[in-house]
Amino acid sequence: MNTKAFGFTRSSLWIAALLAPASTLAAEWQFSGFVREEIAVRVGGEDNPANQQGNVFNGKAVPNTGLGPFLAPGVAPATLTRPGSLKDSNTFNMFATRVELAADGKLSESLAAHVKLRGFYDGIGQVDGAFRKENLFEQEFRGSRGGTPFEVARKDWMLDIPAAYLDYNDGPLWLRFGNQQIAWGESIFFRVLDVPNGIDLRRHSILDVAAEEYSDKRVPSLALRGSFRVNNDWEVEGFTQRFQPTILPGDNSPYNTIPSQFAVQERAGYDKVKDDWTFGGRVRGKLGDFGVQLMAVNRRNPDGVVKWTDSRKGVLANTAFEAGTGQGIYSAAEWFHYASLVGLDGIGGLESALNEFPATLGLGSAAVAAGCGGTVSGGKISLPNKAATSCVLDTFFDPVAGLGNLRGHIAREFPRENVFGFSVNHVFEGEPDSFLDQLVGRFELSWTPDKKFTNPTLSRRYVEENETQFAFIVEKYHKFSADIPATYIVAQWLHKTASDLFGRHLSGLDNKPGERPKGLDSFNAVALAIQQPSKTLEWRGDLTMLTDLRGGWLIQPGVKWKPNKSFQLDLYGNILRSDGGGDDFGANLQSANEVFMRGTFYF
Repeated sequence: MNTKAFGFTRSSLWIAALLAPASTLAAEWQFSGFVREEIAVRVGGEDNPANQQGNVFNGKAVPNTGLGPFLAPGVAPATLTRPGSLKDSNTFNMFATRVELAADGKLSESLAAHVKLRGFYDGIGQVDGAFRKENLFEQEFRGSRGGTPFEVARKDWMLDIPAAYLDYNDGPLWLRFGNQQIAWGESIFFRVLDVPNGIDLRRHSILDVAAEEYSDKRVPSLALRGSFRVNNDWEVEGFTQRFQPTILPGDNSPYNTIPSQFAVQERAGYDKVKDDWTFGGRVRGKLGDFGVQLMAVNRRNPDGVVKWTDSRKGVLANTAFEAGTGQGIYSAAEWFHYASLVGLDGIGGLESALNEFPATLGLGSAAVAAGCGGTVSGGKISLPNKAATSCVLDTFFDPVAGLGNLRGHIAREFPRENVFGFSVNHVFEGEPDSFLDQLVGRFELSWTPDKKFTNPTLSRRYVEENETQFAFIVEKYHKFSADIPATYIVAQWLHKTASDLFGRHLSGLDNKPGERPKGLDSFNAVALAIQQPSKTLEWRGDLTMLTDLRGGWLIQPGVKWKPNKSFQLDLYGNILRSDGGGDDFGANLQSANEVFMRGTFYF
């Protein structure tokens, strides 16, 4: 039987075979679900700069700095212009319908089953012309299918099984087997201990309701997880799960963050590790009045690292570039702008692309570099500054004498790493009804030795460095008035020694276009979340704020209205800001300034 003809793979049939007996053995089943409309309307005037239609250089003519040294005296080089017809602003960021169906079965006193089916259709291509041809859900690393073996996807819809597992309980022993998420850690935004699963960025990126803590984002995987309660205070837990990578937004999709001038090759890197497994365990317990946790995980980094790779395309096969696609970079000015935007070294990136692919020497790159003020020694090209780099780039970008627009090809790989961590929490006691009474304090820390990071030059030699990250968290339910329910407040501080909020190595930040990045010594972020329900609990007001203290901000105000158990309406805003200094997380997210609404009918 050809299982792939139906879109699901053999792993999906394992789950079906596992749960099929459950349907006949269960003495009691409960069914639930919901239908939801999710709409996000863009506000503000900035298009997504990572997309072809939102490129800030569309229709802009810039001087060609390259051919001057190679032209006859008195002959001026032509300007370089990115086609203006590519500009196509969007009104909506999302226009989706979601359906979820869940079934819970009690098979015996010790055995239970849980299955969830999720369908998600985003009609953004039908209602907004900017995305009419874009792929939102298919994944190249799995042969243009869904993001996991338990998913069927096409360009504008996906159908998957995010959960299908059996739970076994026998006294102190608990086991769960099947397709599942493993959620560790208790931070909003910050995934210090939440390391078992990658995240799926296709459905509204990370911009859903912040208080939901990635509950819809973790990539599910086939896993065996279990715990044993040693006594009333201590518990041991372990798991093993099949590797599943973080799933990136589609090229040119509304929440895309990788500039469209890059083509990301993921298939080869994924094929090398798709049958690998992640292992981990933790111990939780109490030491006096303190709750403690120790954990260790051996995993493939689901986020991955990227490097220049062979395009295998056209006249530039065996180099890192593909010529004449219409979706590449058209000028040195564009090259430097986008390198700064995503935390890459514009000068070092070109050096790596030239030096690590010998075929580029056959294209005359050494002669061009020498003519532009660079040096060539031992077959390696060095570019001293912005002027020399711009000269080399624009020589190749020239549509007559050069190759025209160039699209860079990068590959994503998934190194294996060990992550060790611990947490401590304590409930403080103070005067009754005081702010300190029942205040929960928590500290989480993880350490990853010899962690591999994407080199800001996109070199095949990854940056390797120990990384420590920790978060201080305080949370509290506090009654400010006897007339209204308690207000929930949580405040957090995150510190990271080697990378930023998105895992970019700090050496690529503090990055001005045309300069080598200065880098940062550390990354810090602060978050605050406040929730206030109404007296009848029919309404709830939310406010969540995140800043990296360097000019990047995400502010998310919102309100929930639930007049009855069957209907809920959520209305939220995402306000994103950056000071443009090349050192904060908001720089390429400002197009996601939006108002989003979710209307949900539960059954």
